[in-house]
Amino acid sequence: MKYVLIALFAIVISIEIAFPVRALSMPPVDEVEMMMAKIQSNLRMASQVTQMAQSKSATLVAQKQQEKAELKEAVVAAEAKVDPIQKKSEILSAKMITNGLDTSIEEIKMTGPAYDAYLNYVEEGGKEEFDYFRMYLWQQK
Repeated sequence: MKYVLIALFAIVISIEIAFPVRALSMPPVDEVEMMMAKIQSNLRMASQVTQMAQSKSATLVAQKQQEKAELKEAVVAAEAKVDPIQKKSEILSAKMITNGLDTSIEEIKMTGPAYDAYLNYVEEGGKEEFDYFRMYLWQQK
């Protein structure tokens, strides 16, 4: 057994002398330089991503500003349409109140032969004022 251990030890030493372990290892690499290279590549990638994000945000801001301007124009157009209708409604309410009808309780009902004739009159291109039509143009039969 003693001779077997000595032979085994001699084989290990001869292999170590023939093929040194340090000769097979990689040449030394500076770990700091590797980390710096990784950091530089990450910084380059981060700057590219930041530039892309800035360009996208600029386009989104421009789109939102355009949408806001369009909405403002739509609001102005809607208000322009509402004003004449509101004035006409106020005039009708005032006329009804002077005639003794309470507009807060009773609903305005546009029905009857005079109103139907007025609708035909408007469809044919007449003025859109019911009182004018009722008083001067329509003759009840």
